[in-house]
Amino acid sequence: MSKSYTILLKKIGLYRYVSALDTITMIERTFRRSKLNLCYTEGYHPKPKFSYIDPVPTGVIDLAFYLNAFFNETYETDYIFEKIKSVQPKHLKIENVFANTINFSEINKFQFSLIIKKPFKFDRRQIIEKKTKRGIRLISLENLENVEIFEKKDYIVLNYIIGKVNLFNPYQLSDNVYLAIRKEAFIDNIPLSKLLNKSDEV
Repeated sequence: MSKSYTILLKKIGLYRYVSALDTITMIERTFRRSKLNLCYTEGYHPKPKFSYIDPVPTGVIDLAFYLNAFFNETYETDYIFEKIKSVQPKHLKIENVFANTINFSEINKFQFSLIIKKPFKFDRRQIIEKKTKRGIRLISLENLENVEIFEKKDYIVLNYIIGKVNLFNPYQLSDNVYLAIRKEAFIDNIPLSKLLNKSDEV
């Protein structure tokens, strides 16, 4: 009988420019090198049985890269952590292992933090044009929640939470966006990290 775990990774540094598909390939190779007893899909080209959180746009640092992994053995979470850590790539780092899984389809919000070079003025009336399969969708910055703005000498830090249905590439906000970071994912206003830690305590 298989056992599932949720694993939190951080995709940082230059790896933020690695595409979503190449990132998945990198993760699969890392887990294979760990020698953990993975469950595999059936068919001619079996792959490790994983499910993933929605990817971020290329160029965005991801501190909330959650995945569900399935194993043929039951392990202590610390053991999985150390096995992955011993073979992880330089800028794709394991952050935590939880002894349960999350239904990623229930995620409905994400938190981002942007570092923006001055000059920049936040305007809630701004409209972002998002390309979709059905054409152009207009997203107003009025949809941003929990907006926080911190002014530094040469740049501004903008933190916000946005619903999944209104997601857009943070680099579209301004040509002056220097760095974009996804910090957390939420289910009904509760951070995934909090939900997973609560489940581990039960």
